[in-house]
Amino acid sequence: MALALYLIFIGAACALSLVDWRRGWLLVMICGVIQDPVRKLTPGSPVYISFLVVILYAVLLFGARNDMRQHAADFTRRFRSVSTGIAVFIVLLLIAGLNGLVTYGFDKWQAPMISFVTYVIPMVAALLGYTWLHSEETMLRFFRTYAMITAVALFGTFFEYMRVQSRLLGLVSFEGDYIRHLPGIQIRMLSGIYRSPDVMAWHAGMLTCIGLALAVRAGMRKQMMIWAAVAGWGFFNCLIGGRRKAVYFVIVFCLAFFLRYLRRVQPSQLFACLGLLAILGVIVNQLSSDESTSMYTRTAIASRGEIGQRLEGGLMQTFREVGLMGAGLGTATQGVHHLLGVNAIGWQEGGLGKVAIEIGLPGLVALALMGIIVMRLMVILTGIPDVEGSSQFLRVMLFSLVMANIAGFMGSAQAYNDAVLALTAGFLVGALFASAALDERLPAKQEVQPKLQLSPQPSAL
Repeated sequence: MALALYLIFIGAACALSLVDWRRGWLLVMICGVIQDPVRKLTPGSPVYISFLVVILYAVLLFGARNDMRQHAADFTRRFRSVSTGIAVFIVLLLIAGLNGLVTYGFDKWQAPMISFVTYVIPMVAALLGYTWLHSEETMLRFFRTYAMITAVALFGTFFEYMRVQSRLLGLVSFEGDYIRHLPGIQIRMLSGIYRSPDVMAWHAGMLTCIGLALAVRAGMRKQMMIWAAVAGWGFFNCLIGGRRKAVYFVIVFCLAFFLRYLRRVQPSQLFACLGLLAILGVIVNQLSSDESTSMYTRTAIASRGEIGQRLEGGLMQTFREVGLMGAGLGTATQGVHHLLGVNAIGWQEGGLGKVAIEIGLPGLVALALMGIIVMRLMVILTGIPDVEGSSQFLRVMLFSLVMANIAGFMGSAQAYNDAVLALTAGFLVGALFASAALDERLPAKQEVQPKLQLSPQPSAL
Protein backbone atom coordinates (compact mmCIF):
# COMPACT_ATOMS: atom_id res chain seq x y z
CA MET A 1 0.00 0.00 0.00
CA ALA A 2 2.77 2.44 0.94
CA LEU A 3 4.61 1.78 -2.31
CA ALA A 4 1.44 2.19 -4.37
CA LEU A 5 0.68 5.54 -2.72
CA TYR A 6 4.26 6.67 -3.25
CA LEU A 7 4.11 5.75 -6.94
CA ILE A 8 0.88 7.76 -7.26
CA PHE A 9 2.60 10.70 -5.58
CA ILE A 10 5.59 10.39 -7.94
CA GLY A 11 3.24 10.36 -10.92
CA ALA A 12 1.35 13.44 -9.72
CA ALA A 13 4.64 15.22 -8.94
CA CYS A 14 5.91 14.46 -12.45
CA ALA A 15 2.74 15.93 -13.96
CA LEU A 16 3.09 19.08 -11.86
CA SER A 17 6.79 19.39 -12.70
CA LEU A 18 5.96 19.52 -16.40
CA VAL A 19 3.68 22.49 -15.71
CA ASP A 20 5.76 24.25 -13.04
CA TRP A 21 9.25 22.82 -12.73
CA ARG A 22 10.22 25.26 -9.97
CA ARG A 23 7.56 23.77 -7.70
CA GLY A 24 8.74 20.37 -8.87
CA TRP A 25 12.08 21.00 -7.17
CA LEU A 26 10.27 21.37 -3.83
CA LEU A 27 8.53 18.05 -4.51
CA VAL A 28 11.95 16.44 -4.93
CA MET A 29 12.72 17.56 -1.37
CA ILE A 30 9.48 15.98 -0.14
CA CYS A 31 10.37 12.73 -1.91
CA GLY A 32 13.70 12.79 -0.10
CA VAL A 33 11.80 12.53 3.18
CA ILE A 34 9.07 10.02 2.37
CA GLN A 35 11.08 7.63 0.18
CA ASP A 36 12.86 5.98 3.10
CA PRO A 37 9.72 5.25 5.19
CA VAL A 38 8.13 3.79 2.05
CA ARG A 39 11.16 1.56 1.52
CA LYS A 40 11.03 0.37 5.13
CA LEU A 41 7.33 -0.50 4.83
CA THR A 42 7.80 -2.38 1.56
CA PRO A 43 8.59 -6.12 1.90
CA GLY A 44 12.25 -6.75 1.14
CA SER A 45 13.13 -3.02 1.35
CA PRO A 46 13.99 -2.88 -2.39
CA VAL A 47 16.86 -0.54 -3.29
CA TYR A 48 15.12 0.84 -6.39
CA ILE A 49 12.71 2.84 -4.22
CA SER A 50 15.59 5.15 -3.25
CA PHE A 51 16.18 5.86 -6.95
CA LEU A 52 12.57 6.60 -7.97
CA VAL A 53 13.19 10.25 -7.16
CA VAL A 54 15.56 10.30 -10.14
CA ILE A 55 12.53 9.79 -12.41
CA LEU A 56 10.90 12.89 -10.95
CA TYR A 57 14.18 14.75 -11.35
CA ALA A 58 14.45 13.71 -14.98
CA VAL A 59 10.90 14.96 -15.68
CA LEU A 60 11.75 18.20 -13.88
CA LEU A 61 14.80 18.66 -16.11
CA PHE A 62 12.66 18.04 -19.17
CA GLY A 63 10.23 20.72 -18.04
CA ALA A 64 13.11 23.14 -17.39
CA ARG A 65 15.12 22.26 -20.51
CA ASN A 66 14.55 25.54 -22.37
CA ASP A 67 15.29 27.72 -19.35
CA MET A 68 18.36 25.66 -18.49
CA ARG A 69 19.67 25.91 -22.03
CA GLN A 70 19.50 29.71 -21.90
CA HIS A 71 21.09 29.91 -18.46
CA ALA A 72 23.81 27.42 -19.42
CA ALA A 73 24.93 29.89 -22.07
CA ASP A 74 24.78 32.70 -19.52
CA PHE A 75 26.81 30.66 -17.01
CA THR A 76 29.46 29.85 -19.61
CA ARG A 77 29.73 33.53 -20.50
CA ARG A 78 30.10 34.63 -16.89
CA PHE A 79 32.19 31.75 -15.53
CA ARG A 80 34.10 30.35 -18.49
CA SER A 81 36.90 28.87 -16.38
CA VAL A 82 34.41 26.75 -14.40
CA SER A 83 32.74 25.50 -17.58
CA THR A 84 36.10 24.48 -19.02
CA GLY A 85 37.01 22.66 -15.83
CA ILE A 86 33.72 20.74 -15.89
CA ALA A 87 34.30 19.67 -19.50
CA VAL A 88 37.79 18.38 -18.67
CA PHE A 89 36.48 16.51 -15.62
CA ILE A 90 33.74 14.80 -17.65
CA VAL A 91 36.35 13.58 -20.16
CA LEU A 92 38.35 12.10 -17.28
CA LEU A 93 35.19 10.45 -15.97
CA LEU A 94 34.68 8.74 -19.31
CA ILE A 95 38.25 7.46 -19.22
CA ALA A 96 37.71 6.23 -15.66
CA GLY A 97 34.53 4.52 -16.85
CA LEU A 98 36.53 2.54 -19.41
CA ASN A 99 38.98 1.68 -16.65
CA GLY A 100 36.07 0.34 -14.59
CA LEU A 101 34.95 -1.86 -17.50
CA VAL A 102 38.46 -3.29 -17.74
CA THR A 103 38.56 -3.93 -13.99
CA TYR A 104 35.21 -5.72 -13.66
CA GLY A 105 34.46 -6.82 -17.22
CA PHE A 106 32.06 -5.48 -19.82
CA ASP A 107 29.23 -7.62 -18.43
CA LYS A 108 29.28 -5.40 -15.32
CA TRP A 109 28.76 -2.18 -17.30
CA GLN A 110 25.99 -1.10 -14.94
CA ALA A 111 28.45 -0.34 -12.12
CA PRO A 112 30.52 2.28 -14.03
CA MET A 113 27.32 3.74 -15.47
CA ILE A 114 25.73 4.21 -12.01
CA SER A 115 28.95 5.75 -10.74
CA PHE A 116 29.15 8.11 -13.73
CA VAL A 117 25.61 9.28 -13.05
CA THR A 118 26.40 9.95 -9.38
CA TYR A 119 29.23 12.27 -10.45
CA VAL A 120 27.24 14.04 -13.17
CA ILE A 121 24.02 14.56 -11.18
CA PRO A 122 25.49 17.27 -8.89
CA MET A 123 26.81 19.16 -11.94
CA VAL A 124 23.38 19.13 -13.56
CA ALA A 125 21.85 20.10 -10.20
CA ALA A 126 24.21 23.08 -10.06
CA LEU A 127 22.90 24.27 -13.43
CA LEU A 128 19.37 23.71 -12.17
CA GLY A 129 20.12 25.85 -9.11
CA TYR A 130 21.60 28.54 -11.33
CA THR A 131 18.42 28.52 -13.42
CA TRP A 132 15.95 28.12 -10.56
CA LEU A 133 16.98 31.13 -8.47
CA HIS A 134 15.38 34.31 -9.77
CA SER A 135 14.90 36.24 -6.51
CA GLU A 136 16.22 36.17 -2.98
CA GLU A 137 12.76 35.59 -1.54
CA THR A 138 12.37 32.33 -3.50
CA MET A 139 15.58 31.01 -1.92
CA LEU A 140 14.44 31.99 1.56
CA ARG A 141 11.08 30.35 0.88
CA PHE A 142 12.90 27.18 -0.11
CA PHE A 143 14.86 27.22 3.16
CA ARG A 144 11.67 27.73 5.17
CA THR A 145 9.91 24.89 3.38
CA TYR A 146 12.85 22.54 3.81
CA ALA A 147 13.16 23.47 7.50
CA MET A 148 9.47 22.82 8.15
CA ILE A 149 9.55 19.39 6.47
CA THR A 150 12.81 18.30 8.08
CA ALA A 151 11.90 19.53 11.57
CA VAL A 152 8.85 17.26 11.48
CA ALA A 153 10.78 14.33 9.97
CA LEU A 154 13.41 14.47 12.72
CA PHE A 155 10.80 13.53 15.31
CA GLY A 156 11.48 10.01 14.02
CA THR A 157 15.01 10.24 15.40
CA PHE A 158 13.69 11.32 18.79
CA PHE A 159 11.16 8.46 18.82
CA GLU A 160 13.92 5.97 18.00
CA TYR A 161 16.02 7.52 20.76
CA MET A 162 13.10 6.88 23.14
CA ARG A 163 12.97 3.29 21.82
CA VAL A 164 9.54 3.54 20.24
CA GLN A 165 9.05 0.33 18.26
CA SER A 166 8.06 0.90 14.64
CA ARG A 167 9.00 -0.40 11.20
CA LEU A 168 9.46 3.24 10.17
CA LEU A 169 12.37 3.76 12.54
CA GLY A 170 15.97 2.58 12.38
CA LEU A 171 18.45 1.47 9.75
CA VAL A 172 16.82 0.04 6.66
CA SER A 173 17.01 -3.79 6.34
CA PHE A 174 18.49 -4.04 9.85
CA GLU A 175 16.97 -5.28 13.08
CA GLY A 176 18.07 -4.34 16.56
CA ASP A 177 20.46 -1.60 17.64
CA TYR A 178 23.16 -0.36 15.29
CA ILE A 179 26.13 0.10 17.61
CA ARG A 180 29.33 1.97 16.85
CA HIS A 181 32.36 1.03 18.93
CA LEU A 182 34.78 3.79 19.87
CA PRO A 183 37.63 3.65 22.40
CA GLY A 184 35.91 3.20 25.75
CA ILE A 185 32.45 4.05 24.33
CA GLN A 186 29.63 2.16 22.66
CA ILE A 187 27.06 4.43 21.06
CA ARG A 188 23.76 3.58 19.41
CA MET A 189 23.48 5.04 15.92
CA LEU A 190 20.09 6.47 15.05
CA SER A 191 18.46 6.82 11.64
CA GLY A 192 14.94 7.88 12.54
CA ILE A 193 12.71 7.63 9.49
CA TYR A 194 15.73 7.97 7.17
CA ARG A 195 17.45 4.95 5.68
CA SER A 196 20.79 5.38 7.47
CA PRO A 197 22.47 7.41 10.22
CA ASP A 198 24.58 9.26 7.63
CA VAL A 199 21.51 10.53 5.77
CA MET A 200 19.80 11.51 9.01
CA ALA A 201 22.94 13.32 10.20
CA TRP A 202 23.11 15.34 6.97
CA HIS A 203 19.51 16.49 7.31
CA ALA A 204 19.97 17.33 11.00
CA GLY A 205 23.09 19.34 10.15
CA MET A 206 21.35 21.19 7.32
CA LEU A 207 18.38 22.04 9.55
CA THR A 208 20.71 23.34 12.26
CA CYS A 209 22.64 25.53 9.83
CA ILE A 210 19.51 26.99 8.24
CA GLY A 211 18.07 27.70 11.68
CA LEU A 212 21.27 29.38 12.83
CA ALA A 213 21.55 31.58 9.75
CA LEU A 214 17.91 32.68 9.70
CA ALA A 215 18.00 33.37 13.44
CA VAL A 216 20.97 35.68 12.90
CA ARG A 217 19.18 37.32 9.99
CA ALA A 218 16.13 37.97 12.17
CA GLY A 219 18.21 39.77 14.80
CA MET A 220 16.09 40.63 17.83
CA ARG A 221 12.76 40.23 16.07
CA LYS A 222 10.29 37.58 17.23
CA GLN A 223 11.24 35.29 14.32
CA MET A 224 14.63 34.90 16.00
CA MET A 225 13.17 32.70 18.76
CA ILE A 226 11.44 30.47 16.20
CA TRP A 227 14.62 29.92 14.22
CA ALA A 228 16.68 29.52 17.38
CA ALA A 229 14.31 26.73 18.43
CA VAL A 230 14.69 25.14 14.98
CA ALA A 231 18.48 25.31 15.27
CA GLY A 232 18.38 23.83 18.76
CA TRP A 233 16.11 20.99 17.63
CA GLY A 234 18.38 20.20 14.72
CA PHE A 235 21.51 20.29 16.89
CA PHE A 236 19.89 18.00 19.45
CA ASN A 237 19.35 15.46 16.67
CA CYS A 238 22.94 15.95 15.51
CA LEU A 239 24.12 14.85 18.94
CA ILE A 240 21.78 11.95 19.66
CA GLY A 241 22.19 10.53 16.15
CA GLY A 242 25.69 9.38 17.06
CA ARG A 243 27.39 10.66 13.89
CA ARG A 244 30.11 13.17 14.70
CA LYS A 245 30.12 14.39 11.11
CA ALA A 246 26.80 16.16 11.77
CA VAL A 247 28.43 18.24 14.51
CA TYR A 248 31.45 18.99 12.31
CA PHE A 249 29.07 19.95 9.48
CA VAL A 250 27.61 22.63 11.76
CA ILE A 251 31.04 23.77 12.98
CA VAL A 252 32.35 24.24 9.43
CA PHE A 253 29.22 26.19 8.51
CA CYS A 254 29.62 28.52 11.50
CA LEU A 255 33.31 29.13 10.81
CA ALA A 256 32.72 29.89 7.12
CA PHE A 257 29.73 32.09 7.88
CA PHE A 258 31.35 34.32 10.48
CA LEU A 259 34.68 34.55 8.68
CA ARG A 260 32.88 35.98 5.65
CA TYR A 261 30.16 37.99 7.40
CA LEU A 262 31.78 39.15 10.63
CA ARG A 263 32.31 42.72 9.41
CA ARG A 264 28.63 43.04 8.50
CA VAL A 265 27.18 41.72 11.77
CA GLN A 266 24.88 44.30 13.35
CA PRO A 267 24.38 44.73 17.13
CA SER A 268 20.96 43.05 17.01
CA GLN A 269 22.45 40.11 15.12
CA LEU A 270 25.28 39.90 17.63
CA PHE A 271 22.76 39.55 20.46
CA ALA A 272 21.00 36.88 18.43
CA CYS A 273 24.30 35.01 18.14
CA LEU A 274 24.76 35.14 21.90
CA GLY A 275 21.25 33.80 22.37
CA LEU A 276 21.97 30.95 19.96
CA LEU A 277 25.16 30.05 21.79
CA ALA A 278 23.24 29.98 25.06
CA ILE A 279 20.60 27.63 23.62
CA LEU A 280 23.17 25.26 22.11
CA GLY A 281 25.16 25.38 25.34
CA VAL A 282 22.10 24.35 27.35
CA ILE A 283 21.53 21.37 25.03
CA VAL A 284 25.14 20.21 25.35
CA ASN A 285 25.13 20.74 29.11
CA GLN A 286 21.90 18.79 29.61
CA LEU A 287 23.19 15.83 27.63
CA SER A 288 26.61 15.95 29.31
CA SER A 289 25.24 16.12 32.86
CA ASP A 290 23.38 12.81 32.66
CA GLU A 291 25.39 9.60 32.76
CA SER A 292 23.09 7.83 30.30
CA THR A 293 23.41 10.58 27.67
CA SER A 294 26.91 11.95 28.26
CA MET A 295 28.27 9.51 25.68
CA TYR A 296 26.67 11.61 22.93
CA THR A 297 28.71 14.67 23.82
CA ARG A 298 31.88 12.68 24.48
CA THR A 299 31.77 11.07 21.05
CA ALA A 300 31.51 14.50 19.42
CA ILE A 301 35.08 15.22 20.53
CA ALA A 302 37.85 14.04 18.23
CA SER A 303 41.58 14.56 18.18
CA ARG A 304 43.35 16.39 15.38
CA GLY A 305 44.76 13.05 14.28
CA GLU A 306 41.30 11.54 13.91
CA ILE A 307 40.04 14.52 11.93
CA GLY A 308 43.09 14.46 9.67
CA GLN A 309 42.68 10.74 9.09
CA ARG A 310 39.02 11.18 8.22
CA LEU A 311 39.69 14.01 5.77
CA GLU A 312 42.54 12.07 4.16
CA GLY A 313 39.98 9.32 3.52
CA GLY A 314 42.45 6.52 2.78
CA LEU A 315 44.06 8.37 -0.13
CA MET A 316 47.62 7.05 0.20
CA GLN A 317 46.54 3.48 0.98
CA THR A 318 44.33 3.56 -2.10
CA PHE A 319 47.22 4.50 -4.38
CA ARG A 320 49.36 1.77 -2.82
CA GLU A 321 46.67 -0.84 -3.51
CA VAL A 322 45.46 0.04 -7.03
CA GLY A 323 48.04 2.44 -8.47
CA LEU A 324 47.85 6.06 -9.55
CA MET A 325 45.18 5.49 -12.22
CA GLY A 326 42.70 3.96 -9.77
CA ALA A 327 40.44 0.97 -10.37
CA GLY A 328 37.76 2.78 -12.38
CA LEU A 329 34.24 4.06 -11.91
CA GLY A 330 31.91 1.89 -9.87
CA THR A 331 34.56 0.75 -7.41
CA ALA A 332 33.52 2.81 -4.39
CA THR A 333 30.01 3.88 -5.32
CA GLN A 334 27.45 2.83 -2.74
CA GLY A 335 25.01 0.22 -3.96
CA VAL A 336 27.15 -1.27 -6.74
CA HIS A 337 28.09 -4.18 -4.47
CA HIS A 338 24.64 -5.54 -5.35
CA LEU A 339 25.93 -5.79 -8.94
CA LEU A 340 29.56 -6.76 -8.31
CA GLY A 341 29.05 -9.20 -5.43
CA VAL A 342 32.29 -10.70 -4.12
CA ASN A 343 34.25 -8.86 -6.84
CA ALA A 344 33.67 -5.48 -5.14
CA ILE A 345 36.97 -4.07 -3.90
CA GLY A 346 36.06 -0.55 -2.82
CA TRP A 347 36.26 0.15 0.91
CA GLN A 348 36.78 3.92 0.87
CA GLU A 349 34.35 6.10 2.81
CA GLY A 350 36.08 9.50 2.68
CA GLY A 351 35.77 11.72 -0.36
CA LEU A 352 39.46 11.79 -1.31
CA GLY A 353 39.77 8.01 -1.08
CA LYS A 354 36.62 7.52 -3.15
CA VAL A 355 37.77 9.88 -5.89
CA ALA A 356 41.25 8.34 -5.87
CA ILE A 357 40.13 4.76 -6.40
CA GLU A 358 37.50 5.63 -9.01
CA ILE A 359 39.14 8.28 -11.19
CA GLY A 360 42.77 8.09 -10.09
CA LEU A 361 45.34 10.81 -9.65
CA PRO A 362 44.53 12.65 -12.94
CA GLY A 363 40.90 13.03 -11.93
CA LEU A 364 41.89 14.04 -8.41
CA VAL A 365 44.20 16.76 -9.77
CA ALA A 366 41.50 18.00 -12.18
CA LEU A 367 38.96 18.07 -9.35
CA ALA A 368 41.39 19.95 -7.11
CA LEU A 369 42.10 22.58 -9.79
CA MET A 370 38.40 23.04 -10.47
CA GLY A 371 37.82 23.30 -6.72
CA ILE A 372 40.40 26.06 -6.44
CA ILE A 373 38.78 27.98 -9.29
CA VAL A 374 35.29 27.58 -7.83
CA MET A 375 36.48 28.48 -4.33
CA ARG A 376 38.15 31.65 -5.58
CA LEU A 377 34.98 32.72 -7.35
CA MET A 378 32.82 31.95 -4.32
CA VAL A 379 35.06 34.03 -2.09
CA ILE A 380 34.77 36.92 -4.55
CA LEU A 381 30.97 36.58 -4.63
CA THR A 382 30.66 36.60 -0.85
CA GLY A 383 32.68 39.81 -0.70
CA ILE A 384 30.25 41.74 -2.90
CA PRO A 385 28.10 44.09 -0.77
CA ASP A 386 24.31 44.23 -0.98
CA VAL A 387 22.95 44.99 -4.43
CA GLU A 388 19.40 45.31 -5.67
CA GLY A 389 17.61 42.01 -5.20
CA SER A 390 20.61 40.20 -3.70
CA SER A 391 22.06 40.55 -0.21
CA GLN A 392 25.52 39.63 0.93
CA PHE A 393 23.86 37.66 3.73
CA LEU A 394 22.26 35.23 1.26
CA ARG A 395 25.50 34.74 -0.62
CA VAL A 396 27.43 34.09 2.60
CA MET A 397 24.76 31.68 3.81
CA LEU A 398 24.89 29.71 0.56
CA PHE A 399 28.69 29.76 0.60
CA SER A 400 28.77 28.41 4.16
CA LEU A 401 26.34 25.61 3.32
CA VAL A 402 28.51 24.67 0.34
CA MET A 403 31.63 24.62 2.53
CA ALA A 404 29.87 22.45 5.10
CA ASN A 405 28.87 20.01 2.34
CA ILE A 406 32.43 19.90 1.02
CA ALA A 407 33.67 18.99 4.49
CA GLY A 408 30.87 16.44 4.78
CA PHE A 409 31.83 14.87 1.43
CA MET A 410 35.47 14.60 2.44
CA GLY A 411 34.49 12.96 5.71
CA SER A 412 31.88 10.59 4.29
CA ALA A 413 31.38 10.50 0.54
CA GLN A 414 29.04 7.53 0.83
CA ALA A 415 26.24 9.73 2.18
CA TYR A 416 26.26 11.71 -1.09
CA ASN A 417 25.33 8.60 -3.06
CA ASP A 418 21.85 9.39 -1.81
CA ALA A 419 20.30 11.18 -4.78
CA VAL A 420 18.56 13.90 -2.78
CA LEU A 421 21.72 14.80 -0.84
CA ALA A 422 23.81 15.02 -4.01
CA LEU A 423 21.13 17.04 -5.81
CA THR A 424 20.77 19.50 -2.94
CA ALA A 425 24.52 19.99 -2.59
CA GLY A 426 24.88 20.73 -6.29
CA PHE A 427 21.78 22.93 -6.26
CA LEU A 428 23.29 25.13 -3.52
CA VAL A 429 26.45 25.68 -5.59
CA GLY A 430 24.42 26.78 -8.59
CA ALA A 431 22.21 29.02 -6.46
CA LEU A 432 25.30 30.74 -5.04
CA PHE A 433 26.55 31.59 -8.53
CA ALA A 434 23.04 32.69 -9.55
CA SER A 435 22.92 35.11 -6.61
CA ALA A 436 25.55 37.18 -8.42
CA ALA A 437 23.08 37.76 -11.26
CA LEU A 438 19.95 38.55 -9.26
CA ASP A 439 20.42 42.29 -9.70
CA GLU A 440 19.99 41.68 -13.46
CA ARG A 441 17.31 38.99 -13.29
CA LEU A 442 14.97 40.97 -11.03
CA PRO A 443 14.60 43.99 -13.38
CA ALA A 444 14.14 41.61 -16.31
CA LYS A 445 11.34 39.87 -14.44
CA GLN A 446 9.71 43.19 -13.57
CA GLU A 447 9.75 44.25 -17.22
CA VAL A 448 7.78 41.18 -18.19
CA GLN A 449 5.01 41.83 -15.67
CA PRO A 450 3.68 45.07 -17.27
CA LYS A 451 3.72 43.45 -20.68
CA LEU A 452 1.57 40.64 -19.37
CA GLN A 453 -0.80 43.09 -17.72
CA LEU A 454 -1.17 45.17 -20.90
CA SER A 455 -1.99 42.18 -23.08
CA PRO A 456 -5.48 42.49 -24.64
CA GLN A 457 -8.27 40.70 -22.81
CA PRO A 458 -10.81 38.59 -24.69
CA SER A 459 -14.13 40.36 -25.10
CA ALA A 460 -17.16 38.96 -23.32
CA LEU A 461 -19.66 37.10 -25.48
